[in-house]
Amino acid sequence: MRAYHPTPESTDDYSSVRVNGMWYQPWQSGYDDILKHGVPRPTDKRTILAELHSPHVPDFLHGGGSGEVPFLVTERARSVLEKHRLTGFDFAPVLVAKIATKGKRTRGTRGGEPEDSILKARGISLVEAPILFAVYVVGRVDVLPDQESGRHPSGCVAPFQIVGERAEGADLWRPQYRGVAFSAWAFCSDQFRSVCVQEGLSNIQFESFESFMEAHHMAANKRLQGMPQSGRP
Repeated sequence: MRAYHPTPESTDDYSSVRVNGMWYQPWQSGYDDILKHGVPRPTDKRTILAELHSPHVPDFLHGGGSGEVPFLVTERARSVLEKHRLTGFDFAPVLVAKIATKGKRTRGTRGGEPEDSILKARGISLVEAPILFAVYVVGRVDVLPDQESGRHPSGCVAPFQIVGERAEGADLWRPQYRGVAFSAWAFCSDQFRSVCVQEGLSNIQFESFESFMEAHHMAANKRLQGMPQSGRP
C-alpha cells in the first residue's frame, strides 16, 4: 500500500508560527493559559483553542503536536475532503481566541522567540477570525516495529513497517501496534494526497512513507551513536 506523511510547506520556525499559528488540545498547557485570559471553556471537549498570527490562513494549519489532530483545515479544505468522500477522520470545532496582526506586515521580527510574534502582540478584533475545523484521525493501520518493545535503543519510537492493508475508512490514519495507537505521526493514502494536490489545497506537502521512515531510522541511529556507552570510565 502506498502511504505518505503530510507535512507543512514552511520549515523555518518563524515562518511556521506565522503561517500555522499556535493551537492546543485540552491536555496541553497552552489550552489552560488561554482560558486564564477570560476565554470561556468550550462545552465540546474536542474543541481546539487557537491563536493566529493573521486572519489570512492557508487551507491546512499544522503544529498541534499530536497525531490525533495533525492539522486544522479551513471551510474550503473541509468541503474538498468531504466532496471526495475521503475517510479516516472526523471534524471538531476550533475556537480562535486571538489574532495577533492584520497580516499586512512582510518583514520578519528581529530577535525573540518565534511564538513572541503572537504571544506578545496586543491582538486585533476577532470579527475577522477565519472559520477552522480540527481534523481528528480515527483511521488505524497495523504496523510492525523493528524492536518488539516498540522502542529504539536510543529511546525514541522504533522504525516500523506497514503490515496491514488500508482498511475502509483509512484515507487518513495512525499506525497501531498490538491494537494500540503507535507514535504521534499521522499518514495518508495516495487518494488523500492526490485530492489535495489536484484541488490545489495550500500549506500541505507529502513525503513518501519509505522516505520518512528512512530518515527517522538514520536520525535514531545517529542519536544512539551520540549517547554515552555503559561501562566506559
